[in-house]
Amino acid sequence: MKKILYFTLFVLLSGVIQAQQQVDIPAPRPKVGVVLGGGGAKGAAHIGVLKYLEELGIPVDYVAGTSMGSIMAGLYAMGYEPDELAHLIAGVNWNEYIGNQIDRSVMSYEMRKRRSTTMMNIPFSLESLTNRTQGGSFMNELPSAYVNNSSLINLFNNLCVGYQEDMDFNDLPIPFACVATDLVTGDEVVLRSGNVSTAIRASMAIPGVFSPVVIGDMVLVDGGLVNNFPADVLREMGADIIIGVEITNDKRFTADDLKSLPQLMGRLLTNTTSAKRSENRELCDIYIVPDISGYGMLSFTSAAIDTLVNRGYRKAHEFQDQLLALKQYVDKESGYPVVKTLNAPRAKNLEKDSILIRSIEVAGISDRHDRWMFRKGRMEPGKYYKKRDVERAVNLYRGTGAFDDITYIVKESDSVHAKNSGLSSEMYDLEINLKPASPHVFGVGLHYDTDEGTGLLFNLGLNEKKFGGSKLSASAKLSYSPRISFCYTYSRPSLANFNLSYDYKDEHFKWWVMMDKSMNMRYFQRKATASISQFHLLDINTLLGLSYVVTGYDQTSLETGFLDTALFLPSKHIVPFVNFEYDNMDDAYFANSGLYIRLASHYYMVPGDSERNIFDICYSFKYHYSFGTSGFTIIPQVYGRYAKDEFFPWTWNYYGGELAGRHFDEQLPFVGSDPLTITGEHVTIIRCDLRYRLYGNHYLTGIYNKVFDFAGLYGNESGLGLKYSYNSFIGPVSLTAQWSEGRKAVSGYLSIGYYF
Repeated sequence: MKKILYFTLFVLLSGVIQAQQQVDIPAPRPKVGVVLGGGGAKGAAHIGVLKYLEELGIPVDYVAGTSMGSIMAGLYAMGYEPDELAHLIAGVNWNEYIGNQIDRSVMSYEMRKRRSTTMMNIPFSLESLTNRTQGGSFMNELPSAYVNNSSLINLFNNLCVGYQEDMDFNDLPIPFACVATDLVTGDEVVLRSGNVSTAIRASMAIPGVFSPVVIGDMVLVDGGLVNNFPADVLREMGADIIIGVEITNDKRFTADDLKSLPQLMGRLLTNTTSAKRSENRELCDIYIVPDISGYGMLSFTSAAIDTLVNRGYRKAHEFQDQLLALKQYVDKESGYPVVKTLNAPRAKNLEKDSILIRSIEVAGISDRHDRWMFRKGRMEPGKYYKKRDVERAVNLYRGTGAFDDITYIVKESDSVHAKNSGLSSEMYDLEINLKPASPHVFGVGLHYDTDEGTGLLFNLGLNEKKFGGSKLSASAKLSYSPRISFCYTYSRPSLANFNLSYDYKDEHFKWWVMMDKSMNMRYFQRKATASISQFHLLDINTLLGLSYVVTGYDQTSLETGFLDTALFLPSKHIVPFVNFEYDNMDDAYFANSGLYIRLASHYYMVPGDSERNIFDICYSFKYHYSFGTSGFTIIPQVYGRYAKDEFFPWTWNYYGGELAGRHFDEQLPFVGSDPLTITGEHVTIIRCDLRYRLYGNHYLTGIYNKVFDFAGLYGNESGLGLKYSYNSFIGPVSLTAQWSEGRKAVSGYLSIGYYF
């Protein structure tokens, strides 16, 4: 019986062995890797090379890159086709990401005001300033780079939905690696696992331009400092054949070629990695260098991207014979025609793909404030969202000024939750991470004009960048007409801002009386105010309050030969007021679109003398309309004020000068009238500007305005102006030639810097 059993087992095993010998098991085929070097915007040429490789059917089994090459390699590894990459890179507003900008439309009123008055703002915390072990000082509070992490990380996160959690990069559709530099040790760091977006962001962190990425004990910056062309990394990953694409220019550099920061950084990377670059070139079986002449690291325009992609494609075409030979070799060694295959599903792109959000979690804010965040961001679980929806919410949170970094990730929900929801098997969880900003900020403003000369503004905001609670700000304007102000605010995001303020100003100026008499005036004013304002209502700013105002005059500065000197006696007023503003302009000084409306009313009460009480209504209107891409913008405007029974000089109606409210709270602007002109109790000014963008940040504006004095006391006059403006990093610079009927003379006005 045992013999029969052994014989049966022998027959069965023999059959299995024979069957296995008859199966055709292909031998492991040669693996192809593509390495993409760094080069900023010039790296768009990589896309053209990848496109040509795909057309020839070259299989790509591994990709690696550094800096811009890591972006291209990382996105390609997640399944993006070359044509998609070209569209993505050309469609990204890189100036917005590199400049770390957000639209004015999502900024709070306080943030808009600070951006339009101060040229430098330094956030700080008292703890860091008083930390002696770390050498606390304002210098240590300066940011580590021009651009922080959040904007670029969010950009990459939008493109790699499905691959946002920590993972082994070998599990991507195509295995991927990138290179960064550890500033702590100076060593090369090869990133082959972790978070894909963070790895790419670290690999492209040019020191001083992009802030470093901290991973564990490492402080990572651009990998181009140590290995800008990581062919050796591909070899370590398992690539048998390496196709190298390097963005380089081997011409001899002169002093004229090294004038800008991008040129200097590019040359620095070339010099510091020249030895390893040569070694890695030797590892390449096919080495392609596209023509990138005429373009720089920041050439991110659509036209430049298209040209660079085409140049990369044409350069790869020159290697057609070598590439076809490579394809034939791989097919022959494999025993079958090899095609590009993806090892995992392609990443989703929030730019075009809607995803169903199962849950939303906001980290870094208290529970009593997160309801406001959800309501403002219009984000609710159980709905489909795209990038624009998530970005709108994130930018609203940034617009509060209370957060330094805001990043978000979209994770695929686990199958159990998805199944229990009954909605879809493809559901995602949205996590928004808020990093609170340093709570305090110190700002400096600088302005010069022909009216007041040089003015300096110093502003200190304590707890200004906190999301809610108590805040204190202090400002000092040092100029021919100095001002000082203090304001305490208790902020309730779900309700409103409650404000207590004190202002002091000492105003010096010239004014016209009866259109034929120029006089000096100097007055002093102290104002204490209690008010309520809205919290982050975006385009709408409302203010309801009560002021106590004390005004005095420098009698020695007045020439009151035909005016009653009793008018210039000290006065005290109690002033309830209401102010409403609507502002959706896309820029404070050079708007191309948007509307500004202001309505305000005051009731000036004299204690114990009700017969001298004064009521006024103030109104302003400004609209911007641009004619397509012609460069022309038309700006119709209306300014006016009605004040009944004006008994006090500081409540009279005045017009003149470029800036509304320059010397008096309700002063009306008028081009052509300088110094100020006193007018009747009801005055309206209509104005129309026609602005033309000459080129870049240079503008030329024609101005017409006319005064309507409805009291008929002083008549109506017209004014003309021609203004050249330049939008500089310190604020607008403008020179205006102006003329009015009343003066019948041409005058000039020069202004440099932000108004304050």
